[in-house]
Amino acid sequence: MSRQLTLKTNIPWKIASLGQLSILLEVSSPKPGNVSRLRRFSDTGYRHFLASASLASRGLHIAASRGQELAEGHISPEDVKIGSIIYECSRDVFSGLNQRNTIFGTVLLYVPLVIAAGANIVGSKRFVPSDMSHWIKRILDNTTSEDTVDLYRAFHLIHPGGQLNKADATWTELHDRFDIENPRVFDNIREDNMTLHELFKMSAEVDPISREWSEYYQDILGMVFPYLDEVAKSLEDLEEGIVRTFIWQLSRYHDGLILKKAGMKRAEEVRTLAEKIVSNGMNGRETDDLMDHLDDELRREGNLLNPGTTADFVSAAIFCKLIAMEYGTT
Repeated sequence: MSRQLTLKTNIPWKIASLGQLSILLEVSSPKPGNVSRLRRFSDTGYRHFLASASLASRGLHIAASRGQELAEGHISPEDVKIGSIIYECSRDVFSGLNQRNTIFGTVLLYVPLVIAAGANIVGSKRFVPSDMSHWIKRILDNTTSEDTVDLYRAFHLIHPGGQLNKADATWTELHDRFDIENPRVFDNIREDNMTLHELFKMSAEVDPISREWSEYYQDILGMVFPYLDEVAKSLEDLEEGIVRTFIWQLSRYHDGLILKKAGMKRAEEVRTLAEKIVSNGMNGRETDDLMDHLDDELRREGNLLNPGTTADFVSAAIFCKLIAMEYGTT
């Protein structure tokens, strides 16, 4: 086997490994209100995330390999079958050894990113955010209704925590038609030819991950990754950078999981506490006290106020950071 062919073969494995490492680094960092190597919830602990990161390897490798095939012209964007990859990755992660819903939001954010990273690194040899955006747009604009069906198969497997508020003014009959609990949802998806990207666009107003998909990862690639890249220059200071990025992101947006489980009022209370830490400069003893207070408040009611969506966004930014560190950037 030639050296060039070996390097190409190694790219999907390297990217998949970096995806696993980014999941591990995110959960290991002591972020307020989340599981870490130091803290747990009554039903979910650090070992469940370790299992999830390990079991995600096959799905991440499939995603990176599809990206490579796409960049080399062996498949078209429609042939990526992103919904199938999400389903296969979810089935590996949330069955057998690990039956906790630990990283489903992470999987939803990672799969397009990992596909795009495979295409980007094969094509550009470096991590180029604008190229990542290009590939993500091509991938998401060409999703199909079968991708949506496969996503719902993953939903039915996982039973994701938290539910959108159906009494909210943003909830429409169209949302009801594609509700995960609707017994005719698979028929409705196929009858309406509801592509996966269109589904996420429809949910963008009420779900941050859907918004990120609909906007082609504008926030992760344009804001969260650059912030993490600035505050963490190397692997040695990455943990502190992860915590700082988590607080900064939590101060910017209401956490999606908190919104679903506890409502807007509580989500705003959490965002305000994070904003106070950011305003304080995120340094010094006073900041440590504010961080401890935030952690106490988030854990006071079990995992009701767990900022899980914010952690998913930071995890995706960590993945970008590791790819940039491994392959260089422009």
